[in-house]
Amino acid sequence: MVTNQPAGLYYKGPETTALAGYYCIESINSSNGYSIQLNALLSNGLWIQDVYVLAPYYSEPFYEPAVLGYKSFLYAPPGTGFINAPCAWLVMTINDGYAYFGYSLDGRNIVWYDSYPVDNAVIKPGPSTKLVLAGYGHGAQAVLGNGTTLVYLALYYWNGTGWEPAPVSVFSIYSYTGRYTFTAETVNNAYVFTSGSCGGVVSWPSPVNNTMCPTPMFKP
Repeated sequence: MVTNQPAGLYYKGPETTALAGYYCIESINSSNGYSIQLNALLSNGLWIQDVYVLAPYYSEPFYEPAVLGYKSFLYAPPGTGFINAPCAWLVMTINDGYAYFGYSLDGRNIVWYDSYPVDNAVIKPGPSTKLVLAGYGHGAQAVLGNGTTLVYLALYYWNGTGWEPAPVSVFSIYSYTGRYTFTAETVNNAYVFTSGSCGGVVSWPSPVNNTMCPTPMFKP
């Protein structure tokens, strides 16, 4: 069980140029909105986010990107229009000096909705690179109540020619050593389980220990 921190997985694989994070929200009971965040620390020190957000003041969720430098936002534009996608993919890739932010609703086709120049950076492993359930933004907390929350997560990395199931561990603030690449958003409490390869699940109020790992069919 984790409390007052993001709930999900962090990436333990090799350096890569692309990540694909699958999420499937079977149910969620939060009184203050939520987000599914795919976050990545780059080799040049930038930290990028591709986020599926349900803010408490909106009735529908949307996707939005963000790029952070040292302790500050460098790029945080308005996101997409409202898209209700309880099961989908968050995708980030680096090509020709740009980080591209996208999503896939079917696992076969990607909608690239934004980009940002990052030079020749690559994505680094470690606790700053993760796929998590958290608050909607601005340091908010997803408050999981007595109703059932069940969110499946799966993470893949690009090996240069194809997708590989990512080695993952449960994210913990106690293993985190960075200063500004920490997700400020949290959940009040949740159980997190991972198989260690690709799959994980976030649940409340009961622990769940089964995972799912669908394979992406798109190319970054």
